[in-house]
Amino acid sequence: MRIHKIVSTSYVDGPGQRTALFVQGCSIHCQSCQNRHLWPLGGGRDWPVEFIAAQLLATGLPLTITGGEPFDQADELARLLALIAHEGRHVVIYSGYAFEHLVIHKAETEPAIEQALQLADVLVDGRYYPRLDSPFMQYRGSSNQRVIDLPATYTGQRGVVTLDWDTPEIILTADGNLLGAAPIVAEFAALGIETSTRRCGMVG
Repeated sequence: MRIHKIVSTSYVDGPGQRTALFVQGCSIHCQSCQNRHLWPLGGGRDWPVEFIAAQLLATGLPLTITGGEPFDQADELARLLALIAHEGRHVVIYSGYAFEHLVIHKAETEPAIEQALQLADVLVDGRYYPRLDSPFMQYRGSSNQRVIDLPATYTGQRGVVTLDWDTPEIILTADGNLLGAAPIVAEFAALGIETSTRRCGMVG
């Protein structure tokens, strides 16, 4: 699997403390993407899926898979999630594809996409649009993106089931830093408390 980096501890790639895998390669190319260096499929490094799974599981944390575009490597993604599923880790996937596009269009020709979706817990879907960005959002890039509860969506009768990830919160990290959405950070800064805003999905 072609990857860019594993971030062993992240507080910006989904709620709570998580481990984040940034895959290499993206065919979507969203305007104003903050990870343009992850677009070329030839970048990063190619690691065996089994090795990546071992590295992710060794952290003992919930997992986020982002990029890049995870579903551009659907076969490897499904294999990775199958290995992780045995350990019962909570898994979030960020994708520039809409859920419906993945299920209706791409899964017809790539069965691994459906397999991957059914092995994950949450899908944050949709392209990033800078005009829909907001300082109030914590774990999404733009307001069109949905936080989809995948097990509830697949087992329920109500169509796509979404979660609320936009309730403002402050996180105290393991090294003593305070993180929050921009409006909260501004309030703390006014009190002389040093904080920083989240930068969802950004990787060096």
